[in-house]
Amino acid sequence: MGIVEIDEGVIKILEFQKVTLAQKPLFESYISKSHQRGSECAFSNNYVWRDCYHIYWCVAHDFLLYKVRRNNVDFYLQPFGGKDEDLPRLIEEIRESNGGPFEMHGIYDFTKERFEKVMPGLEYIEDRDNWDYVYLREKLATMAGRKLHGQKNHYNAFCKAHPDFTYEPITFANMRECLEFGEKWCNEHKAEDPSLECELYAIQQAFLSFEQLELRGGAIRFDGKIQAFSFGKKINEDTAVLHVEKADHNVRGLYTAITKEFAAHAWDDVIYLNREEDMGIPGLRSAKEALHPEFMVKKYNVFFK
Repeated sequence: MGIVEIDEGVIKILEFQKVTLAQKPLFESYISKSHQRGSECAFSNNYVWRDCYHIYWCVAHDFLLYKVRRNNVDFYLQPFGGKDEDLPRLIEEIRESNGGPFEMHGIYDFTKERFEKVMPGLEYIEDRDNWDYVYLREKLATMAGRKLHGQKNHYNAFCKAHPDFTYEPITFANMRECLEFGEKWCNEHKAEDPSLECELYAIQQAFLSFEQLELRGGAIRFDGKIQAFSFGKKINEDTAVLHVEKADHNVRGLYTAITKEFAAHAWDDVIYLNREEDMGIPGLRSAKEALHPEFMVKKYNVFFK
C-alpha cells in the first residue's frame, strides 16, 4: 500500500495511505536534498499535521506525492524525486485517480522549471501567503547590523527587564512544562483564531515523538517558569525549518529573545533558518519581514484541467 508499481503504458489508480513514523527514512530519501529548503521538506511537518490536514502519501514512478485537505480544499503537493520525462504520466495518473481536474500547490521554482521542460503552457499562480521566509542563522543569532537595529533594541530591553532569564534546550526534563505553556497560549488565543485548536494538536504530536522526529527545541525561563519556546527540524546539511515559536506577547522583546537565543544555541551546524510562511496574516507578515529574510522560497499553484 502507498507504493505503486506501474506497468509500461498502463494508467493505474494511485493508492494513498496515512503518514506514520515508519515512513520517515523513505520520505527523507526524497525530501532531504541540498536544493530543497521549503517547509514541506521537513518530515516532522507532514507528520504532526497529518490529521488536521488529512495528509496522505504514495510513491509512483519514483515520485513521492502528498495528498492534502486544508481549509476544505483538496490538493496535491508538488512531487518530489522522479525523472522529468515521467511527470506527464504522473499528472495523468493523478487526474485519473482524482476522477477529473485537480489542484497542485507548493510548487517550488525548480519544480516549476521541471514542469516547463515537459509540460509547457501551464498557468502558475503565485501563492504569496505560503512563501517561506529563509534567514541567515548567524544574523538572527547576533541581531547585528543596521537592518536589525530595532530588533536588537527589543532584545536589549528584554535583557534589562529580566536579567535573570536563562535559555535552556528542550529535553524530557522540561518538555511537559513547555507543552503546558503551549496549551495555555493556544487556549488564550483560540477565540480570535480557531485554527489554533489544530496547531495545539500538532504541538502535542511533536512533543509525543520529539526524539523520533529528531526535533530540536529551546526555551526561555524567568520568574521561575518557562515563558517562551521554539522547536524545529534540520532538513539538509545547511538548512533547518522552525515549526513553532510561542512567547508571552505582553513581555517586550521576548519573541526577539527566543528567536535570537534559539538561533545561537540550537543551530550552529546550519547556514539557513526557514521560519515558514505568514499565511497572509498582516501582523505575522510584518514580524517576519522585520527580521529581513535572506530570500524567500516561492511557491506556486497550478490547476490541472
